[in-house]
Amino acid sequence: MNSQLLKFLLATIFLGYASLRDIEEREVPDKVWILSVPTCLALTFLDMSFGEVDPMFLLASLLIAFVLGVVLCHFGFYGGADAKALLLIAIAFPSYPLETGSSMVKFFPTPFLLVFFSSTLISIVFPLTVLTLNSIDILRGLNPLRNVKVENVFKRLILLATVRRVPFETLKRSLKYFPAEKVVEEEGEIWRRPLFFVHAETDVNKLVQELEKHKDLFIDGVLASPTIPMIAFLFCGFVSSYLTVSFIRM
Repeated sequence: MNSQLLKFLLATIFLGYASLRDIEEREVPDKVWILSVPTCLALTFLDMSFGEVDPMFLLASLLIAFVLGVVLCHFGFYGGADAKALLLIAIAFPSYPLETGSSMVKFFPTPFLLVFFSSTLISIVFPLTVLTLNSIDILRGLNPLRNVKVENVFKRLILLATVRRVPFETLKRSLKYFPAEKVVEEEGEIWRRPLFFVHAETDVNKLVQELEKHKDLFIDGVLASPTIPMIAFLFCGFVSSYLTVSFIRM
């Protein structure tokens, strides 16, 4: 077994395990990265010693992964585990095999960019699914955004593609939803206002506790964002990208 295939298998196992833990518990143990990153880095250094990996590609991949991780975490699109997964991918898949066609390299100079593009593309399926389900509800005469104050059509469209109305107890018990609305007092009146794109590192329990103070407002359900951790899409993007490159080489 060559080291590139071994790195792929190791990274797939660790990313797959991390995805399952993040989905089920919203937490990935540090041991995942403590074991995976040094192991894949050692194998990549071995490839470099045999001339199979250009050090510049490794540095470029790490730099891109670091910058993307910092920026996306800052804006709340990624959590800490997602950023660490980016670094693992950059280390495990730093450069294309020598036989890879020039067209692939032209569009995606490093495999990391291919993985990032693939995972982002796969993640788009999620809001499209939510939008479809909400559209079906509207056709059935059920307004998912009822009783929530939304200023304009654009914001309504964003909500329809990112939130679902669920029983309050479901939001309270499940790790699969983030609160997507808040209760505010304006000029002596209580309003339900939407929450857009809750930060990945937000204290969700605290948000739920704040909503529970006004539980009577949510008899007909509460807006919640169905969540799949980005690391799950990175896992899919990594596997699909590696298999695509392998198929092109055949």
